[in-house]
Amino acid sequence: MTEQKITVIIPALNEEETISKVIVGVKKHVDEIILVDDASTDRTAIIARREGAVILSHNKNQGYDKSIDDGFVLAAKRGAIILCTFDADGQHDPEDIPKIIKPILNGAADVVIGKRPRHGRIAEYIFAFIAKIEADIEDPLCGLKAYHIDVYKDIGYFDRISSIGTQLMFNAKRKGYRVVQKEIALSKRGGFSRFGKRIKGNWEILKAIFKTLYWEIKTQKGEKW
Repeated sequence: MTEQKITVIIPALNEEETISKVIVGVKKHVDEIILVDDASTDRTAIIARREGAVILSHNKNQGYDKSIDDGFVLAAKRGAIILCTFDADGQHDPEDIPKIIKPILNGAADVVIGKRPRHGRIAEYIFAFIAKIEADIEDPLCGLKAYHIDVYKDIGYFDRISSIGTQLMFNAKRKGYRVVQKEIALSKRGGFSRFGKRIKGNWEILKAIFKTLYWEIKTQKGEKW
C-alpha cells in the first residue's frame, strides 16, 4: 500500500449478513483490518477471520465506543499510522476510503470526517446542528472517519463518555488539529442497527448529545471528566 500503514477498525455486533462483502471491499484499499467482535452471537467473527481480518473479541457486549477504543489500542500496537473507522452494516462504500485517507496521506489533514447525504434519525439532525455550531462539523455521527496516529497518541484515547464515535474528533478539533470533511455515499444498511429501532436509537443519540455537552462544559472549566 504505502509507507504509512493504514488500518481500518470495524466494530461489529451480529453482522454476518454483511461482513464478508464489507471486508472484501475494504481490504483492497488498506493494509490491515481489525474487526472488533462485540460479543456477537452469530458467525460474524468466523466470517471476518476467513476474509483475512484480525479479530479482537469481547466476551460480553461493551458497546460501540469501547469496541473502537480497543481496536485503536491494538492498531497502534501493530504499527498503524492512519486509523480509519468503518461500519460493518454495509452502509459505507469501501470505494470512499481513498477519498477519506488521501488528505492525511498528503499531509493536508490530521482528521477526516465522512459527510453522508442524509441522516437516518431525528436525533442525528439535532446532533449535526449542535456540532455545526460548536465545531463546524456537519456529520459528527458518520461512522467513516480517519485519524493520524499522532492525534490519537496525543489525546490518548478514543472515547470515555459513550459519545457514539465523536469524542476523539471533537478533542482533535479543540486542540487545533486540521479537520477536513468529505462527502461520501450511503447505502441501505443490512440487518438491524446496534442502536435499536427508531425510538431507542433516537434516545441513545440524545444521551450521547447530553454527555458530550456536559463533557464540553467541564472541559471549558478545566475540570477532568
